[in-house]
Amino acid sequence: MAEGKKQQIRTIIWVIAFLGFIMLSYLGIRSYKISVEKLKINQCRDDVIEIVMNVQEKYRNQRNYGEFDYNKAVAMKVIPKRMFHTGVKDAIHAYMGGVDFFYSSLDVYSPYSAFEVSFQGISKMACMELFKMDWGTNSGDTLIAVAAYTSPTASGQLDEIYPGMKQSEIKKKNIYMANDARFISDDKLESICDCKGDKCSLVWKFR
Repeated sequence: MAEGKKQQIRTIIWVIAFLGFIMLSYLGIRSYKISVEKLKINQCRDDVIEIVMNVQEKYRNQRNYGEFDYNKAVAMKVIPKRMFHTGVKDAIHAYMGGVDFFYSSLDVYSPYSAFEVSFQGISKMACMELFKMDWGTNSGDTLIAVAAYTSPTASGQLDEIYPGMKQSEIKKKNIYMANDARFISDDKLESICDCKGDKCSLVWKFR
């Protein structure tokens, strides 16, 4: 009987140790995935900030973005070199998705005075984080609006969104003016960035 109880105790200890190992392995993998996700988000943030600064620098004397598109962006070298990889034709971000550019309207009388940038194929977490990223004390001085989509979406979506518009004037629930985007609730972000896998897209509009 004593030997039987000892065996039972050893079995219980082994099971507990095994379950503990599985739990630690799960937590370790989960922690690793979260760390990788944060690195990707930070890289995307750095990339879009650098892109916008480069575009604005190239156009600083005119701010007429007519004919600005992806090919023009490549020719003008506004895309960071790190976004080009051996064996991949076009620039890609940290989630291996596409990047796109297009000119846009500042108002009805200035059809080429703004531009749009899109990052396609990002995760839900990246969509939520980058949607409300801080562009400075007064975001509206640079960023005009931002929109989230649950599938790959190119630039050119925000042509009729102008500076000075009120959030209540915008009919589509996935588009937010710059100074409103930072304060969007997590519940709303969850709904507009509700993509499966790395299929979300963000489109920013800048002046």
